[in-house]
Amino acid sequence: MINTMLFSSLLALLLAMLPPPGAAGSSSASPTPSPSPTPRVLKTIATVISSPYCNALAEHFNSALVPMLANDRVFTTVQVQLTDFNTLWKYPDYADRYVKTRIEIVSESDKLVKSLRAIQAQIDQLRQAASLSTDPQAIAQMQEAARNLQDAYNHQFQLSTDLTSLAQNMMDYDVFAHPHPLGGWTPYDNTLPQAEKDIKVYLHYEKQITSIDTSEDKAVDIAYTAATTHCTTQPSPK
Repeated sequence: MINTMLFSSLLALLLAMLPPPGAAGSSSASPTPSPSPTPRVLKTIATVISSPYCNALAEHFNSALVPMLANDRVFTTVQVQLTDFNTLWKYPDYADRYVKTRIEIVSESDKLVKSLRAIQAQIDQLRQAASLSTDPQAIAQMQEAARNLQDAYNHQFQLSTDLTSLAQNMMDYDVFAHPHPLGGWTPYDNTLPQAEKDIKVYLHYEKQITSIDTSEDKAVDIAYTAATTHCTTQPSPK
């Protein structure tokens, strides 16, 4: 699971790097408000730098990772549905349960598929934006962040594709065509290892989720390092 505290810090930092709406190309400066009669002096921890590299890091990294995290929540929902799929055959109303689970999996897999193209586009733009810097370290960090996002995306894409295939097979299967024994399994089925009767194992579900989480964590770590190293300045000690 992604480091929530680090991601929150990264998100706040990257959002701060984005220029305000209408700031680009503005020819007139906003009026400077009069200072308060008793201004409160705050210690500056870091100053955010606005540059093509930093703005691209903020825009494209956020625009890729945020929908990927939304997909992670969809996968959590689907995991419950797959557990229901594993057990539905043991109930007398298995047909009703099958149809309900099928509708849910079709709905969730559609959400995943619709998100994928836009995510890939943002990862591609993040990778290309590395050329906006001349600093070899900054270039390498942005490329590495993009590489880890790409790895997480590839696993999301594969799992989404497998879920779509499962949904299609469920649509094609006539649940009333064959009798199903109460308990869910035929005598032959009961001789099989439990893993062979688990749809999550068949889909490599847990392995895919672990790979996604690992790559997302790495991407956040690298992007945070890039942002704090190249897109902020620390005040000189007094």
